[in-house]
Amino acid sequence: MPLTKAQIEQYKITDLNPIYEALKPNQSARDLIHILENLGHLPTDFDGGVLLPLLTYENRDVRQWAIKNLGKLTHFSYLDQFHHSAVHDADSLVRREAVSAIGRLRDARCMPILLSFCDDTDPKIVLQAVRGLVIFKSQAQVMEKLRLLCNHPNETVSAFVSKELGQTSSKSAIPHTESPTWMHNLAVLGDVREVLPHIPDEAIHLTFTSPPYYNARDYAIYPSYNAYLDFLTDIFAQTQRITKEGRFLIVNTSPVIVPRVSRAHASVRY
Repeated sequence: MPLTKAQIEQYKITDLNPIYEALKPNQSARDLIHILENLGHLPTDFDGGVLLPLLTYENRDVRQWAIKNLGKLTHFSYLDQFHHSAVHDADSLVRREAVSAIGRLRDARCMPILLSFCDDTDPKIVLQAVRGLVIFKSQAQVMEKLRLLCNHPNETVSAFVSKELGQTSSKSAIPHTESPTWMHNLAVLGDVREVLPHIPDEAIHLTFTSPPYYNARDYAIYPSYNAYLDFLTDIFAQTQRITKEGRFLIVNTSPVIVPRVSRAHASVRY
């Protein structure tokens, strides 16, 4: 029977040995994950050495949680173990956690390692490396790398770095939690292509739309399916412009069957 969360909290105060015993690598993955997930804040005298054998445990989640808990200790002595896992572990989630642990050390000696991970093929690993580097923005080599990452092909990485360097700002003067007062309780009847240009940037929290189905109803006839897609592309580009960062778009749609024109032809499903 694994330790309960209440027992773990009590042992962290009175006696760490039962926790150390529960973290031995001969335990099942299920029991180890339970303990690792519930460790919470670790006392300063916690022996991180008991977690080291778990860095090579067969189960991915055990390795990830072991690194996560080691990272809480922020001991520079574990840098080599973090680096090894970040380079050699077969699982990307474990590697990301290891890079994150290196960043949490907040030690300038970690800069060369973090800089090397800025060229990783996994954008989430790049993002973790950048998060660890931003506290060293005063260093010329770090700033040089961050400026290059502003043009990273992954939009999350480039946006994060640009924001950290102060190279982006909201297009809207409207506070994020608010919308223009003139839009409150307002209903507009009109062609969406004519209405959307009048809505300011980043003014909308939620759009719920049921776009016209391709030539399935007489209210919207398009010369071709590509023309229909071009119409939607233009509308959703405008929708993105007016939507506040982190807010929502819900699209209600379904496949469309265009009936066959004769027995010699087949119907088409879009």
